Amino acid sequence: MPTAMHLNLRLDPTQYIPQIRHVPGYDYIHLVRDPKYMTDLSLLNEKVHYLSEIFSPKEFVNKHNISLLHAHHGQLGILLLPFKEKTKLPLVTSIRGRDATLGKQPVGYLENMRMLFEKGDLFFPVCQYLADRIISWGCPPEKVKVLYGGVDLSKYHYRAPALEGSQAILTVGRLVEKKGHPVLMKAFSKISGKFPLATLTIIGRGEMKGELESLAAQLNLGDSFRLLDHLHKDEVRKRMAEADLFCAASLEASNGDLEGIPNTLKEAMALGVPVVSTNHAGIPELITHKQEGFLVGENSVDELAEALEFMLSHRALWRDYTIAARKKVEQLFDEKKQLQLQAQYYDELLGGRPCSFLNLLI
Repeated sequence: MPTAMHLNLRLDPTQYIPQIRHVPGYDYIHLVRDPKYMTDLSLLNEKVHYLSEIFSPKEFVNKHNISLLHAHHGQLGILLLPFKEKTKLPLVTSIRGRDATLGKQPVGYLENMRMLFEKGDLFFPVCQYLADRIISWGCPPEKVKVLYGGVDLSKYHYRAPALEGSQAILTVGRLVEKKGHPVLMKAFSKISGKFPLATLTIIGRGEMKGELESLAAQLNLGDSFRLLDHLHKDEVRKRMAEADLFCAASLEASNGDLEGIPNTLKEAMALGVPVVSTNHAGIPELITHKQEGFLVGENSVDELAEALEFMLSHRALWRDYTIAARKKVEQLFDEKKQLQLQAQYYDELLGGRPCSFLNLLI
């Protein structure tokens, strides 16, 4: 079985673990840059290593019989270029959002990315929108393969939405600008008087916590609003299944930071929760307006308020929306299918056979 060496940002359950550890037909070596990025010790095993402790790439590749390299972010692809040059192994780079922008990037980032486009072998943007972005930067189209992030459908079971009762609106995401939480809170404030049973819950942690708490007080949201810290994924899934409406108010941040396609939207759709989101980045690849959900322009409080009001006032539409949404996820965002596609792309890159460092010496 060939082995892929993966480098990702940090070691925690949200960091693409299936695309590292569960690719059919491939073993793995899991790298993070150094021990400070080990944020979940439950994921530590004998296959986890630190890039900072690898002094001889050739010896490391030889010892672990590695066939290819996979960086799970543009900056990490740049970081692995010297490793590729020393081992002559093919390098795959996933493009996940901010790495296809110039937001919060170091000096020279675009020039380094163009060098990665030239020397890297394959690129996996997580949506067509990001594929188009990197192609516009100079990435050869023939090196680009869109690879959507998938949902484990064995854990996300569809249930038909309730057409009456509570009006619980949920969003899940880091407390950062591109998630659009203030826009959602302001939109909720505009419609809450018409829906006295409505509640809004945000689950996440991040730099904007204080700002959101202050905004909630300013808007007098009171007990209708809850801001919950980061929860275990199982608890998030439980709360998502109990929600009446899921909203992702994604937008392009002031520094250019943006999404790919939020996995939380896919998960809500898999569960049968009606969704409202924005025409941002790759989201329209997941949701067609008034087919799988409701889409509005990004960073528009008024449009989002109108969408929430429409959805809460037209619950009879929810069943059709959610059935179509579940079908869309099953067709394009099933984790099992996406992992099989990832393995196929690996196979094609390797010419149908393992291409370890030992092979390259022959």
